[in-house]
Amino acid sequence: MTMYSEKLTPKASVIVSAGIFGATISLLGIAFSLEATLIAMIILALGLPALLWGMSPTVRVVAAGDGPSGIELRCGRAHIDLAYLGDAKILSEAELHDRMGIKASGRDFVCYSPWVKTALAIDNVDETDPISTWVVCTRHPGRLADVLTTHTPSR
Repeated sequence: MTMYSEKLTPKASVIVSAGIFGATISLLGIAFSLEATLIAMIILALGLPALLWGMSPTVRVVAAGDGPSGIELRCGRAHIDLAYLGDAKILSEAELHDRMGIKASGRDFVCYSPWVKTALAIDNVDETDPISTWVVCTRHPGRLADVLTTHTPSR
C-alpha cells in the first residue's frame, strides 16, 4: 500500500528542450550520411527526454519491508523504516541551497533533484546508523511531512 508517491521529474519544457537539443546535435552528422543522421536524430530526440525521465528518483512512503513499523520511506533505491525517523523540517529553496552547499554534512543521505526547489530534512534516530539526517527533495514538503508524522511510530 502506497501512502505517498512522487516522481521528481523535470518540467515539460525541459523534457521538450532535451529532445530538441538531441535532434539538433544529430545534425552534425549530415555531411557524412543523411540516413545515419536521421536515425541519430530519432534516437537522440526520443532518448534524451527518456533518459531525463527515467533517471528521476521517486520518493514514496509504502507499507513494505520487515522493519519495526512495516512502513518505509523510499528515495530511489534507498529505504528506511519509519520507526528510525524523527522530526521533519521543511527546507525552503534558500535553506536547501545552504544545506547542499556550506552546511553540507558527510553524514547526510541526500535524495536530490535539480528540478525541485524544496525539501525535507528528516532526523535519523537510529543510533547504529552513521547517517544522521535524510535530506529529501519534494515538491510537496507539507504533504510528505504529514504522511511521515501520521505513520511514524516514534511520534
